Amino acid sequence: MPSITIWNRIEPRSRALDLKPGLEARVHDPLWLLARQWQVGEFEARDAGSPVAAAVQCAVTPLDRYSISGQAAQAYDGREPIESLVERETVRPADASADLRQAAEAGLYFARLLSAAGLPPAISASYVARYALSVPPVSDPDMRAIAGVVAGRVIDGIRLHADLVAAGTALPALPAISQDQRDAVLRVTRDWLSWYGSLFNESAQDGWSPDRMEYRFTMAAAADPGSYVAQEYDGGSVDWYTFDRSQAQLSGGPTSGTPPSTVAKRLVATPVTFRGMPARRFWELEDAAANIGLLSAAAEDLGRLLLREFALVYGNDWFQFPLPLPIGSRAAIGSLSVTDTFGITTAIPHYTAVDGALGKWRMFAVTQDTPSSVPLELILTPSAVAPNDSAAIEDVLLLRDELSDMVWGIERTVAGASGQPLDRTLAWRTAAPPAPPPSGDPVPQYRLGSTVPDYWLPFLPVAANPGSPLQLRRGKLPTSATGPLSRMLGYPGLTMFLEEVPREGVHLERRYRAARGLDGSAYLWIGRRRSTGRGEGRSGLRFDFLE
Repeated sequence: MPSITIWNRIEPRSRALDLKPGLEARVHDPLWLLARQWQVGEFEARDAGSPVAAAVQCAVTPLDRYSISGQAAQAYDGREPIESLVERETVRPADASADLRQAAEAGLYFARLLSAAGLPPAISASYVARYALSVPPVSDPDMRAIAGVVAGRVIDGIRLHADLVAAGTALPALPAISQDQRDAVLRVTRDWLSWYGSLFNESAQDGWSPDRMEYRFTMAAAADPGSYVAQEYDGGSVDWYTFDRSQAQLSGGPTSGTPPSTVAKRLVATPVTFRGMPARRFWELEDAAANIGLLSAAAEDLGRLLLREFALVYGNDWFQFPLPLPIGSRAAIGSLSVTDTFGITTAIPHYTAVDGALGKWRMFAVTQDTPSSVPLELILTPSAVAPNDSAAIEDVLLLRDELSDMVWGIERTVAGASGQPLDRTLAWRTAAPPAPPPSGDPVPQYRLGSTVPDYWLPFLPVAANPGSPLQLRRGKLPTSATGPLSRMLGYPGLTMFLEEVPREGVHLERRYRAARGLDGSAYLWIGRRRSTGRGEGRSGLRFDFLE
């Protein structure tokens, strides 16, 4: 039986060699498409032009003074990163027993300078005999390993530094240097002191608040009736949101400063772009790494709904104006006017002038101690750009133990006497005696209390004064022979506020930090950082039990 078979198919590929017709995306009935666009209201004009240029006038004043922890204000020239000034602490120890590696390396460098100056080996030998590095007997395996190499054979750089500083512009009386070689040795000591003095950026002023476990500092500009206070700086990096605006003036510091300078700039508008935003061109491929359309949101999740609507509907309605300003300054915006594609210039008021006293929008504004006043200011903090942090030389974990009703400070890593980080967990397990075999006596033994590792430091809730809130005071276990070895928990009579240790706990770290200033100078200091802990813990401490 004859039959006719017909196939109809639509292929997304062109059989012709020319790809131009496919890329044109032609419409079969353009009149119908235009009518549908008119019907759904896509042609309704809003008489809104896109911004093209902006004119900004502002008064720029450099931040020329700072104060750490309520201390006297000091002058600030803006070249050094503010993190270095706030976080720095003492790095050079008082004697070699606190940092054997630093003492040995400083002494070896002094010996190399003597050799490079062409001085006889007898002079270097006399300094070794006078400042021989001595190491007391310790249990630290790293300390013993280094001591076996350098003890008695290397100059103690810390003792040498103390004697050279005490001698001033002359040489110490010992070792005795002949008169014809005294000038050459004196030049070597000056070079060595300059090197050793520029090695670390340190200060005797400790900006860390041990009771709050944070830094507090203030910055201000000349003729500023107020100041900018960093109430809770946890370490890391300083940015504009680190500060709160205070009406209290920062007294002291330089008597005069740089007056405000008026800056007038005309800027070109650029569209705001972000990952996952809809493409502006018809054939442009969008970024597949961020699919905002798949962002799920419930009916009551207003934050996600607003984010998705902004990104997908109004994302192309936002523009930005790059305003270059000097680092380490405050800029008070005087006026902002925008010129659109129709040539119309519109003055843009601050949002507080539009919203009035009832407006709660405060994004990108520094928090005020008096909410009624909101300055039209921008702060460009003189912070370090991508500082390099070393591994933690101190690692401390604070956690709550609800069963024992106390807080524990766990010193996981401390700065060892050898100059290297010391793992206290490993040291305690290595020094612990082997566990005895289980007793065959069926009679249980009474125990007054269980043991806890000596690197677990108890903090007990106490009342500092009658009627005052509870605080956490550091105690000591009866079985602990060392007590705190870290600098962060080693403050005499350390007391912390109870609210500073939440249920999540607190993680504290001390690290070497290196960064460059605006003039390219290198800065090396030790800073601390506070972050969220790992939740609650259990020490296993118990009293009055049988085993």
